Order: sequence, then C-alpha cells, then structure tokens
Amino acid sequence: MFSHAQVSMESFLTAVLEDPLIRTFDEQDSYLNASPYSLAPVKELELRTESNQLDGGRQEYALRVKPSNPWEVKRNNEYFNTYQELLSLDRQRELKNMLKIRYETIIEWTYLQEQKTLKEDDQKLSDALVSMLEAQQFSSFFDANEYAELKIEQIEKTASLEDLYFEEDKLINTIAKLYPYAQNQTISWSMDDLISIDKLQMITALGEINTGEGEIAYREKKIALAKSEMALEKTNIDMGYLQAKYEQYRIEQDRSPWSIGLGVTIPIFNPNKNKITQRKLEMIEAEGELNEANILQESGFNMASQKIKQFIIRYRKLEKQLESMDVDALAKRLQEMKSSNPVVMIQLKRSMIKSKTIAARLKKEIYLAYIDYLSYAEMLQQSPFKNYLSQEMN
Repeated sequence: MFSHAQVSMESFLTAVLEDPLIRTFDEQDSYLNASPYSLAPVKELELRTESNQLDGGRQEYALRVKPSNPWEVKRNNEYFNTYQELLSLDRQRELKNMLKIRYETIIEWTYLQEQKTLKEDDQKLSDALVSMLEAQQFSSFFDANEYAELKIEQIEKTASLEDLYFEEDKLINTIAKLYPYAQNQTISWSMDDLISIDKLQMITALGEINTGEGEIAYREKKIALAKSEMALEKTNIDMGYLQAKYEQYRIEQDRSPWSIGLGVTIPIFNPNKNKITQRKLEMIEAEGELNEANILQESGFNMASQKIKQFIIRYRKLEKQLESMDVDALAKRLQEMKSSNPVVMIQLKRSMIKSKTIAARLKKEIYLAYIDYLSYAEMLQQSPFKNYLSQEMN
C-alpha cells in the first residue's frame, strides 16, 4: 500500500524560492558580490617603438601608461552598487507577484472544495426529495409537475457537480505546474483551515504600507540608477598618459637615454553628450513610472480595504440570518404536526444550502481582497515568510 503525502500550504508557498526566475536573481547577486565590475587603476598599457630618421642605430622605445579616470572608477562602482540594489528590489517584486498567484490558487482550491461539499449535499437532498415524491404519488401531497421539475433538476445538479470535478482537475494541474512536488499528492486545504474573518479584520485595520521594499522602492531605485548612469557617462573621459622613453643612441652623445612624457586630456566638449541625453530621458521616464506606481498603489490599497469592509458587512448579515434559523427546532415542530408534509423539511434544508453557498462565495471574495490588500501593503514578500492565510501565521 502506498500512502500519498500531504501538500501543506507552507511548502506550496515557500517553493516560490526555487522558481527559475528567483534563482536567476540570486545567481546575479552572487556574481556581483565578487565585484567583477571594478575598474583597474591602469586603463591601457602601450609599448611603442620608433625609428629616428629611419636609422636602425637610432631606434627609440617607449612605454606609455594610460591611467583610469579616478572619478570614472568611483562612478562605476556607484552604478553597479545601485544596479545590485535594483536587482534585489526587482527580486522582491517578482517574489510578491508569484506569492500572490499562489495565495489566490489556495483560495480558489478551498472555495472549490466548499462548493463541492455543498453541491454533493444538495444532490443528496434532491435525490431524497425525488424518492419521497415517488413514495407519495398516490397521496394528496403528490404534485406531478413538481416531480417532473425535480427530475430535470436532478440531472442538472449531476452535470453541475461534474463541472466542479473538471474544475478541480484543472486546478490540480495548475498547482502541479507551480509546485511539481504536489503531483499525485494529497491536497487537503479547506476553508476551515484559513484565517478567521475576525483575525483578518484585525490585520487589515492597521492600514499601513511598507514603502521600504516593493513597487515604489523599485521605481525610486530606477531613477537613482539612471542618475548614476548619467554621472558615469560624464566621467567616461581619458585622463591622458604617462610615458617613459628610452633612446640608446644618446649614450654615445653623453646624454641620458631616458625621458619622461606626460599628456593631459582637457575635455572642452564631452564626447558622450548623446548617451548623457539618453540617460536623462530614461530618468524622466522612470520618474513618470514612479508617479504612476504611487497612484496605483494608493488607489489599489484603498480599494482593497473598502472591499474587505463591504464584503465582511454582507457576510456578517448573512451569517446572522443563518444562525437565526434553527433548522433542528423547526424540524421537530413539523414532525409534531400530523398534517405537515416531510417534503417541506427537505426544501428548507436545500434553501439553507443556497445561503451557505452565498456565504462561501462572500468568504472567497473577502480572502481575495485580503491578499490584494497585503500585496499593495508590500507584506507578502517580507522576510521571514508568513502564511497569511493560516490561523497561526505559520
């Protein structure tokens, strides 16, 4: 006998760290940690020779050294440090987006399981109702039209339940693509395992956005990178050269064969004006993206908060209505009434299932809005990871 392992929500969520895109970010970061971009103090070493007056005995030799521009070295280091910080923020953005997809998948799965349970219960009641009407066909309670409608409804409910099984298969494939280990494993996530509405309400009541990481921080760093790149272009100018020259024939003239030459570049016009202009345009574009990101984050955060409040109000109202209906007490009273039709009790239970289906849909919308809220608040990707859908915040 082989037993299937359980797939936990936590393992499904943390598997995002093994995603190829996240691994690529980690590899890039490790590579940049070794500072492969650092410029050497010497930019160019040149060995030169020259024949003076085309006389083989008057050959001249020179060693020319071109030093790196110290401002360029500094700006280059600043640029790649900023680039590495940008990579880290980009990794956090992608991590958040991937986690959001996984959270939404968990919610869809738990809602589907709730639908299945309620549909199966409803089908059992429908079957019982049909059986009861068949048993009453010679009594005054029997209604031929109602019986025909119920038979048709019975077929429709079977088809509807089959649709849910197909949806479940599709969702299993989606989960397996996101988390290959889940293939052929047991997934037992249910809505009962999710965070309570009360606790969820407490978390979302804080109303704070973490601006230290996420979309806004990423957009701000893109502006900083464009500025850093522009500063680097401005310093991308040769400093000049230092040259040591040896002329052997001067020894015969009782003169030193060595001489030193120095050349200094005077940048009257910056040759990189076209690239500087391009970087300036990139910076303006990045500033526009930052403004747009600020607006989208604030509006999205407020909209998610409002949705949560509205859905919870509707859910609480429906919850009270369900609690006020004491089905067991009503069933007892109906049994005491000799003239009562037992069909009424089943129909009452079916109405309860419809209300529970609406309640499950409202819970699903609350959870989805909650994940939107956490996403806009930049909380999903914070370390250490938390399972924001679990009761204990595992």
